[in-house]
Formats: sequence, structure tokens, C-alpha cells
Amino acid sequence: MIPEPARPILGPRRAVTTGKRNTPARRIPKPQPVRAEVGVIVLDLALRPIAFDWGAAEMLTEAARRRGDSPLSMPRELLDAIRRPKPGVPSEKIPFRLGTRDFSCRAYLLESANPSQSGPMLAVHLERGLSVQDAVTQAGSEYGLTDRENEVLQEIASGLTSKEVAERMNISPNTVKAFLRMIMMKMGVSTRSGVIAKLLEHSETQ
Repeated sequence: MIPEPARPILGPRRAVTTGKRNTPARRIPKPQPVRAEVGVIVLDLALRPIAFDWGAAEMLTEAARRRGDSPLSMPRELLDAIRRPKPGVPSEKIPFRLGTRDFSCRAYLLESANPSQSGPMLAVHLERGLSVQDAVTQAGSEYGLTDRENEVLQEIASGLTSKEVAERMNISPNTVKAFLRMIMMKMGVSTRSGVIAKLLEHSETQ
């Protein structure tokens, strides 16, 4: 009987290297929470909440967190806005402010189709107002503005003069004017007021 050849004793297995440096794994950015732009609340005629969708819940929770109130509490500013028109008459958008944020609402009287339901209800459509930053971001995306042009547009939309923008951005006033000319060219306007009008269009369409 022919003996089997002796097997070599294997040492610890070593990692095979390819000559490339180990690169750290790419860090996946944490997804940002979705911010609600609209929402609906159903109230009884005493203005006590009966039901709400996730959009209204997100907006009310955010507002309550800033005020330090309990979640989903009805802000006084919203209740005052609801009381302005005559209940039951479809209203125009009623603007109101919670802290530093702008909102609007419309109120509608609902009659229940179920006889067992107790009385009519009020549906309130909430809408988040568009901030200057939001309008600048949308305009920058639509018109293909660069980061520096967006920065100039943000400062101009805040009411700063070209000189003040230059001081804040640490550039010369002539450079600010050059950026502004490019912004106007891309937006298809010829004046600074035309640029502001374009931003207002973005605000009013939201």
C-alpha cells in the first residue's frame, strides 16, 4: 500500500493584497426628514381637533416644539385665523404666522352624511408659506444659478445693497454687480426689482 504524501502544515491565512490602499467605505448621508407643505385638520364647531393627516401633525408638532407646548396643540394664531371668516363660507387663504414661520389656511364647513354623527365639522386646510431661502433655492435650481450667484441672490432678497452684499461676502461691489448681471440674464429680467418679482412668483405659486 502506497502511503499518502504528507500535507504541508498551513500557517495563519494572510489577506491577499492587490497593491491598492484600503479606502474607507463611503459614508451614506442620513436622509433628511420630509417636511410637510400642506395638511388637513378636522375640528368640531368648538374648534377642538377631531382628526388630522400627517402633514398637519408634522406642522403642528414642529410649531409646538418651538413654543414648548404639548404636541398637536392648536396654536392661538391658527385659531384666530380660523375665526376671522364667517364659519361655513369658503374663505380665501388666511395668512398667519407661528413664530418666524409663515402659514396660511382655508376653513370649510362639513355636513356629515351619517345621521349618527354629532353635528357639522370644520375642515381646515393648512399650507406652509415659502421662505425667502426656499424661493431662492427654487429660483436657483430653475435658472441654473451657481453657488455664488445663489449667495448673492439670497443677500439681495434679504434687502441688502450691493455694497452691503460685498462687505458680507468679502468681495468688491463690482464683483457683486457682475454676479447680479449674470443672475438677471439667466432670469430674463433687466432690473433688480425684476429679480425680486421672480422670487415673489415662486412664493405665490406655493
